[in-house]
Amino acid sequence: MNIKLLLKSLLRLKTINKNLFFVLILLVSGITFGQNQNDVIKNYLSTNLEKYDLLKADIDEWKITSEVYSKQSKVTHIYLQQLYKGIPVFNAVSNISIRKSDNKVIFLSTSFVKNLAAKINSVTPALKPKTAIIQVASALQLGSPNGIELMKEKGANNYVFSKSGISQQNIPVELVYQPLKDGSVKLSWLLNVYQLDGIHWWNVRVDANTGIILQKNDWGVNCDFDVETGIHSHVSDIQKESNQSPLIIIKKNEDFFEADQYNVFALPVESPNHGGRSLLSAPHNLIASPFGWHDTDGVLGAEYTITRGNNVYAQLDDDNDNGTFGYSPDGGSDLNFNFTLDLDGKSPDSYKDVSITNLFYVNNVMHDIWYQYGFDEGAGNFQAKNYVENDFPFPLGEDEVIADAQDGSGKNNANFSTPPEGLNPRMQMYLWDNPSLKINTGSLIGKYVVNEARFTADGTANGIKSGAPLKDNPVTADIVLMNDTGATPINGCSDSGLPIAGLDGKIVIIGAGGCTFVSKVQLAQDNNAVGVIIVNNGGGNLTMGGQTTTIRIPSVSVSKEIGDAIITALLNFETINATLSAIDIDGSLDNGIIAHEYGHGISNRLIGGPLNVNCMQNQEQLGEGWSDYFGLAITMKPADTKTTVRGIGTFTRSEPITGTGIRRYPYTTDMSVNPFSFRDVQNQALSDGAVSVHGVGSIWATMLWDLNWKMIGAYGFDSDMYTGTGGNNKTMSLVIEGLKLTPCGSGFIGARDAILAADELLNAGVNKCIIWEVFARRGLGFSSSSGEADSFKDQIETFDMPPASLLTGCASLNLNKEVLKVFRVYPNPASTSINISITTEVKNGTISIYDINGRQVYSKKSDLKGTVNINTATLSAGIYILKINNEEINYSQKLIIN
Repeated sequence: MNIKLLLKSLLRLKTINKNLFFVLILLVSGITFGQNQNDVIKNYLSTNLEKYDLLKADIDEWKITSEVYSKQSKVTHIYLQQLYKGIPVFNAVSNISIRKSDNKVIFLSTSFVKNLAAKINSVTPALKPKTAIIQVASALQLGSPNGIELMKEKGANNYVFSKSGISQQNIPVELVYQPLKDGSVKLSWLLNVYQLDGIHWWNVRVDANTGIILQKNDWGVNCDFDVETGIHSHVSDIQKESNQSPLIIIKKNEDFFEADQYNVFALPVESPNHGGRSLLSAPHNLIASPFGWHDTDGVLGAEYTITRGNNVYAQLDDDNDNGTFGYSPDGGSDLNFNFTLDLDGKSPDSYKDVSITNLFYVNNVMHDIWYQYGFDEGAGNFQAKNYVENDFPFPLGEDEVIADAQDGSGKNNANFSTPPEGLNPRMQMYLWDNPSLKINTGSLIGKYVVNEARFTADGTANGIKSGAPLKDNPVTADIVLMNDTGATPINGCSDSGLPIAGLDGKIVIIGAGGCTFVSKVQLAQDNNAVGVIIVNNGGGNLTMGGQTTTIRIPSVSVSKEIGDAIITALLNFETINATLSAIDIDGSLDNGIIAHEYGHGISNRLIGGPLNVNCMQNQEQLGEGWSDYFGLAITMKPADTKTTVRGIGTFTRSEPITGTGIRRYPYTTDMSVNPFSFRDVQNQALSDGAVSVHGVGSIWATMLWDLNWKMIGAYGFDSDMYTGTGGNNKTMSLVIEGLKLTPCGSGFIGARDAILAADELLNAGVNKCIIWEVFARRGLGFSSSSGEADSFKDQIETFDMPPASLLTGCASLNLNKEVLKVFRVYPNPASTSINISITTEVKNGTISIYDINGRQVYSKKSDLKGTVNINTATLSAGIYILKINNEEINYSQKLIIN
């Protein structure tokens, strides 16, 4: 287009409307900028092929899918989709950042496929898109599709088909190329199917020639913290009509917001275990939510008096009816959500108004807080109406969070499903089992954490539950010791068939080991006991499983510490009366878990751009880690220190606030308490060999938490989470900007480098030394490698800093060499013992030994100095990892036992 000629033509039109002329000028300017921008991108890619390991042909075809302008860094983040003959390559995305002031590229990360043309298997599909739908329905056992009808043709090889009896929404089908692990790139049909039962929202790639499913991923992220297997999420076909007929409020004057009241666990309170509720008035942020939390039209005055508004619609879903809207509390015309709460033995149904209100509050503050740091309309946040529009044909709006309280589709869970911009995400908060041992008499009076038995009819983890669930079978009785006729009477392993005196009507405490849990409980039941407590013979609580259909009394396990205390009291002739019971705990009262779930939406919308929510499906993806960080960041208190122990989900586990919660280690900078390092990624396997996304994520969150405290050490702590200037606020900025820079499909290295790049954009790199030291301390040093993007078994851990030529202005430091100077381990290989020579005293250090499967086989904590001898005679021959940790040191070495 000849821009000068167009402008001259416009100027000749004497009658042109001034406003119209101004609009046209803006339009022309936009075209000019777009052309210049594309030219800048093309020039940068073509002159940096070697740097990014690409061929010229690999950058011949691409399209811009999203543009996100960051008000914080004054940079436009542009997301490019790689194409071949007009067909997208799945997740082949480049993030390119252009500084607005001079239209200059200042950052690029790429997931483009190298030598793409040589890897393509076909350019013409043999399989019809309708057939692909049938293939997917069969493979995923969705039932037989019926009435498959083409609803819309969006372009070449891009269609929308009817729901066809297998999906809650119409089924989009698009031709894409799917890169595979073997290096090939196969022509595929991409289908999006939202399962009828609401459990999965599938993205499936089907070989366009053979009909075989090549890959699939789920837009739902399941945080079933108790059993880390499978993906379990619900996303509803969001309807804009409600069967509840919420009240419409007459528009009020500018004093409208003064009446809003919400009685909630106000931040930074994490849960009922961490503090009480507060009555807040008009707590919305005027920048992020200028018309309050109940607006949906951008005009002063609320549209809803229930827990519904522009950012979130919070409702009850105890019947798991995702297709229709459930109950929401009504605050009346004054928006007064001040409801009474009694948690003392009460059913969650009795305080549902409090639960839903708290869920509404936390979703809104998550929206408002992270808006300040760059998760705004342009970045793809969650709003029914976007008050700020973007030049790019996006964002779309109409995507407020649908948040379900007390969801009836499961227990001990929470999840968040994130579709692309313009579709509603859904958060599901569940009830959690809360089995407990309450001691009513004696020196141990109090309430203790227990694990309830998980017996099933076939003995499998997912089989039909058997036994006597505590919720339906509470019992109060005196505790007595098992005393059978076996070699170890307390273990309850006798098979003599002789009666055991003294168990009738009692809760029996039994030691672990010697025989199965089922046989122990069965023996107690056969002798008329009314309940069983199994004492672990190792650290922590154990989970009891087994096959039975005959057990009719409740049974739990306790830690060795608690069990030994009870046994000692009984041997001292104390009478201990106790109650075994279970009352559900409501996850919607745990602000940390709500924030964690919302965090999944943030990371999914920011990595790869708001229209691509598929970037975190590889084995080293860090979604759970970012989400843990989000929950920790908004619940920090001024009195916290870097060594304060922070668990995740301690409320739902009935643990004290100093507990570990639902992670292997609590979060703290003290490496004797949380010894995680980059190497530990390789140990995050579930029993079936699949990766534990929570385990991998917890390692990343540990590093982010260290960074948070290192930044606080430099800049102080600021309790203002919205506009504060403390180190915690600066870390929040780094995380959000870093997510926008993180490459699609990357792991630790890509995320680390994105944080460093974010500091360059936001702070001119003044924190690079801090950032490198934090990551290097946990083994994510300059020379580290993530290996293959889709593997959690090939990481290379190093503790080194970048060379001085790349990192000017930092004190010389190589953490690995400094640590190696402190320790010498000999002999290695060893047989019956090893010696650890320690040149410098290590205060409060922990020596641990792990087997090749990541199980801890030795641990001792003390001040370390001189030479420490460890007896290894009981260890089987094999390879082990020796670790030595304290608050500052993280040392690890391979140990061979002959």
